[in-house]
Amino acid sequence: MTEGAGTDHDQIHLVLPADPRYGRVARVAVTGIGMRLGMEWPDIQDLGLAIDETVILLLRPEGSAGEMTFTFTVETDQLVIDAVSTAGTDQFWTDDAAISRFEEILDDVIDVHTLDATGRHVTLVKLFD
Repeated sequence: MTEGAGTDHDQIHLVLPADPRYGRVARVAVTGIGMRLGMEWPDIQDLGLAIDETVILLLRPEGSAGEMTFTFTVETDQLVIDAVSTAGTDQFWTDDAAISRFEEILDDVIDVHTLDATGRHVTLVKLFD
């Protein structure tokens, strides 16, 4: 990270309709944040992939009404992303195959990733120097 690129605990909140077509907006946001922090391009691409996979996981099944909320928190040595979906609140829709795909992909691109028991809240952590 470039010295002075971020301020400790800056937060950016992004609220989008729970529609996969808006996932690109979240990806553009995280790309901009990564660039602002002076991250290397491969790390920025990893963040974009992590956001894509998070949107895919949170929006099962497609077409359920609600919102996706992303909170990007810049800390001294990490970017923390909390993603929450209110789509499909009347049902639990994540399945073992979806969770397995999510974990397998994110294991290679994100330092820490968690999914809560409801399948509606994902936390991602990307460390940087």
